[in-house]
Amino acid sequence: MLTSALLTLLLLATGVPASPASAADDVRADAASIAPTPATVFADTAARLVEAATPPAFDPGFIITDELFYDGDALDAGEVQAFLDEQVAACAPGIECLADYTQETVTRAADEVCGAYRGRESETGAEIIAKVGLACGISQKALLVLLQKEQSLVRNPAPTAGDFSFATGYACPDTAACDVEYSGFYNQVYWAAWQLKRYANPPGTSEFFTNRPIGEPSPIAYNPERSCGSADVTLKNIATAALYYYTPYQPNPATVAGSPDDPCGAYGNLNFWRFYSEWFGDPTRGSITQGALENVSVVRGRIVAEGWAIDPSSVRASIDVRITVTDAAGRLSTTTVRAGATSDGALSVSRLSGRDHGFSGGTALEAQGLVRVCAVSLPLEGTSSSLHPLGCATVFALTPWR
Repeated sequence: MLTSALLTLLLLATGVPASPASAADDVRADAASIAPTPATVFADTAARLVEAATPPAFDPGFIITDELFYDGDALDAGEVQAFLDEQVAACAPGIECLADYTQETVTRAADEVCGAYRGRESETGAEIIAKVGLACGISQKALLVLLQKEQSLVRNPAPTAGDFSFATGYACPDTAACDVEYSGFYNQVYWAAWQLKRYANPPGTSEFFTNRPIGEPSPIAYNPERSCGSADVTLKNIATAALYYYTPYQPNPATVAGSPDDPCGAYGNLNFWRFYSEWFGDPTRGSITQGALENVSVVRGRIVAEGWAIDPSSVRASIDVRITVTDAAGRLSTTTVRAGATSDGALSVSRLSGRDHGFSGGTALEAQGLVRVCAVSLPLEGTSSSLHPLGCATVFALTPWR
């Protein structure tokens, strides 16, 4: 959900329509969707669909990991269909539910944000969700959650034509009617995914979306009503920032506590976290840090290790690397360096990562002979990611510099 002012700026900057969604959907108090609850496990044999989890407390600065949000291969069409079939036991008589929905789709060429989409005369809702997610690199699980939080389409046994027309709230600004140019289920899913990816400023686009920086406090309102106030939130990753660009409100303490009647409540981002947790497990569950030890050398009496490291839960953040050196006499020394130098290595993990994930560091040599050097990447603070050995190397050091 976007404000009208941000929509205007985006139109000027990119020439491509933004996706403001109605704040009314965000502040609507769906009492069944407010308070966080332990996850429900459905009887489904597809392991990728549902994972048992009791999510931790809601953190407004860390709603979902980058790794989970930007996983365009999270579910295929068959898995999406199986999930939708589980959600509604039976549609209302004469009503077409999302699980049964079909429509014609058009072919779209690839651009800097999304890959090509090949249209067909008839595609199911599940096929559209799966193909759009794959083309744009947005998780099909995230798209399903978006459809539920915006129009309750996933679980609704009697959706209306209007629910499908503006299924993701795209092109529905807070202060005006929805733009019919972007109506229709396929349009809505495609442009929502396109927009969520665009917020990450992918390669080939401008650095337009920078007013919600990662790792720094950003003021985020509690409600469209200014008198409800705001609070600073330190966003941990670009996926969480994307959700706030789309729906620019955070839940206030009363909303997080489960109050259905607070006039300043805003439920959109809380409901995204809640539905994802219920359906697919903890959206902030830890990743395994990635990286490589690429070179070890002796420079002026110091052993220097170089490489790259990244925590997939936050692909733009710089993490620490622990370097351990064992010299010929068996003496052990350790140093920790920040992986924030220029390196292309992290692009192999995510094309959204940027190039600021390189490291270079080491310790002074005390003895001539064989030296063993190992590096381990450390998880980003505040995540539950696991450390990852980046590799070891053995080099022969001549008489050390004194």
